[in-house]
Amino acid sequence: MKRNLIFSLALMMFLLGSLSLSAQDTEKKKGPQKPMFNKDQIVSQKIAFFTKFLDLTPEEAQKFWPVYNACQEEMEKARKETRKSAFMLSKAAKEGNKTDEEIRSLAETYYGNLDRENALQKLHYAEYQKVLPIKKAARVRLLEEQFTRNLVMQLRGNYRGGKPGPKQPQPKEAETK
Repeated sequence: MKRNLIFSLALMMFLLGSLSLSAQDTEKKKGPQKPMFNKDQIVSQKIAFFTKFLDLTPEEAQKFWPVYNACQEEMEKARKETRKSAFMLSKAAKEGNKTDEEIRSLAETYYGNLDRENALQKLHYAEYQKVLPIKKAARVRLLEEQFTRNLVMQLRGNYRGGKPGPKQPQPKEAETK
């Protein structure tokens, strides 16, 4: 009963966000378009998505979300460092005014940051296992990727003037003979 209540609340938040989006002016304007979603709407969608596909009980949700949010903050800091080091490496390589040793150092920093992100993913998986059953903990990262793909497809649809984005190829069913 409580699980249905949480799912219903998350679904209502998602639907309210969707309704406000459909009420926006759909005329094409010159210049940059308004973002399709704001951060709160994306968070609401993500909560509904994870709650549905992880089938979180109220007790699991209460333990999971604080751990997940802390892990996401840590990952965002790591991603910022990786982007910063990638920018610095790219800039140095294009300018051509750095020594080989400086380029090597920048490259090592960049690849070290990538390694750190991967190490954090493993660490977070271990944290999720502390608050979720293994089958659910194992799916968290995969659901993050799926959620991101879905969000990108929604944004592409908005960019194309409200038309849906390209169809995703579906796996072919095994032919039976």
